[in-house]
Amino acid sequence: MYKTVWQINYKEFKTELTYYHFGKEPKFPSWYMQEEGTTYEIEMKWNLKLVRTYKMFFKCLFRDWIIH
Repeated sequence: MYKTVWQINYKEFKTELTYYHFGKEPKFPSWYMQEEGTTYEIEMKWNLKLVRTYKMFFKCLFRDWIIH
């Protein structure tokens, strides 16, 4: 179970996306970039292994995400 935080820059806007998932590989949700012809700058800030709790398990199971 992992928590990956991505920083997304689009023009002058900066957004942070937190994504909970299974597996060691950092994952970026493909649904985020749906607009054609748009350039995004994406940087992974960190990828942390989570402590096993029921709350974290369900966040990873349903691939929970938070946009800041």
